[in-house]
Amino acid sequence: MDNPLSLLSEYEQRGQQHVVDLSSAEDRREYWRSIAFRVGGMHMLLDEHDADELLRPPPILPIPGTRRWVSGVANVRGELLPVIDFRDFLFAEPASPDKQSRVLVIAMDDVRSGLLVDQVMGVRRFPVDTFRQPQTEGFPAVVKQMIDGCYREEEVFHVMSVRKLIEDTGFMQAAA
Repeated sequence: MDNPLSLLSEYEQRGQQHVVDLSSAEDRREYWRSIAFRVGGMHMLLDEHDADELLRPPPILPIPGTRRWVSGVANVRGELLPVIDFRDFLFAEPASPDKQSRVLVIAMDDVRSGLLVDQVMGVRRFPVDTFRQPQTEGFPAVVKQMIDGCYREEEVFHVMSVRKLIEDTGFMQAAA
């Protein structure tokens, strides 16, 4: 007579021969998480790890001697945060902040800035295998150089590279 332990071991081995993977291809699909926002009619995405926080536009003090797209500086919990009118920076068209406007705080290396955008649409997930080449025809040069690619839903969502933005000398040289 077999001992109970060897019997259990035999059952386990026989069971392993009949294991079926019940997860669907959809369950195994890899997704990229991002923050979706709109600026100047353009739908954009930002890697969720590049966004530090999201704020309603705080009181902003103008900074004399800066370019028009520098809205100014805001005191956010005791820290001075430069705020950029992102529509004006990208499209040379000043924003008209309203109830949907938000400040998207980006942080990379030693750079921390607030981007005033028209609307934040929340966190979006896109299947990694649906990433496409940038569709930037007709966009200003500053937009073209910071777009890595796009995803398509009902709209085209352009993937913005924060690294390319902060490496842009035009962005880092805000003095007028």
